[in-house]
Amino acid sequence: MKRPHKLSEIAAACGVSTATVSRALKRPELVRKETRAAVMLAAEKAGYGKGGLTVDRITLGTIGLVVPDIENPFFSVLAKAVLQELRPSGTSLIVADTNEEPLGEGEIVNNLLPRVDGVIIASSRLAESDLRELVTSKPVMLINRELNGVPSVVTDYDIGSRQAVEHLVALGHRKIAYVEGPATTWSNGQRRSGFQNEMTEHGLEPIVFGPYAPRFEGGVPAADIAVARGVTAVIAYNDLMAFGIMSRLISRGLNVPDRISVIGFDDIPAASICSPPLTTVRTWIAATGRLAAQSLSRIITGRGSSTVTNQRLLSQLVVRASTGMVPGHE
Repeated sequence: MKRPHKLSEIAAACGVSTATVSRALKRPELVRKETRAAVMLAAEKAGYGKGGLTVDRITLGTIGLVVPDIENPFFSVLAKAVLQELRPSGTSLIVADTNEEPLGEGEIVNNLLPRVDGVIIASSRLAESDLRELVTSKPVMLINRELNGVPSVVTDYDIGSRQAVEHLVALGHRKIAYVEGPATTWSNGQRRSGFQNEMTEHGLEPIVFGPYAPRFEGGVPAADIAVARGVTAVIAYNDLMAFGIMSRLISRGLNVPDRISVIGFDDIPAASICSPPLTTVRTWIAATGRLAAQSLSRIITGRGSSTVTNQRLLSQLVVRASTGMVPGHE
């Protein structure tokens, strides 16, 4: 049996996209007669149909993954899940890190697109108009970003945000703050909105401050603001910021959760082993990566539906030791 051939090799031989190659082989009625003939000729020369070789034995070639910060454990876990999903098919993965710089993100994606069969863009910081310009030449899958007409895998953060507020209110907290991450991110907007809506439903004033860098060091100044504002609980944009908040509070002699309760987002691996273990809103990071890789692979090979799919996972509060009752509340 011949080795599996790449869709990109056949596509290059006849000057069409990899998606067109797959359609011509599996759904020829969807492809123009001239294009179908060229694809079938190139595929025949590549050995398609001989020795048991089928379109399912043709590998994708290479997929790109663009993330804001590979040092953030959220994106490390995500990248590993994508890689594991692609490995059995022999598909290569190129990971690009934008270093949380929106201006550089567009350039990175543009440079990556000619080298891959499709790209996954995670938590894009780009404006909608700039992002839309990038999704014209190759199949694109978005993670934690919604854009009309573009397939995506996102998390429903509204549920987790509301659960976090409800949990704190049940513990007697009334002055609760949300600490913003990057102001332009879709995830930040979703988390803040859920927080504000739930606070309003409880008749409480939503306190929001930031934005701060979505890293440990971003949480440090946020802790000082929380103390100055007299809040008794904070919900941070992500776990890394929550770690920074707790570290700063403890260094000032303010115990967590006796003085201030802290909640994060994402449930990265370190959340359960820090001191105190962090109460956080769990997002299914690995599942998100696997779904994105599966969906993009189906689009590239023509095995997926022609209808744009937007998949949504649920978030869930995980209660640990970084949240506690307000003194005197029973």
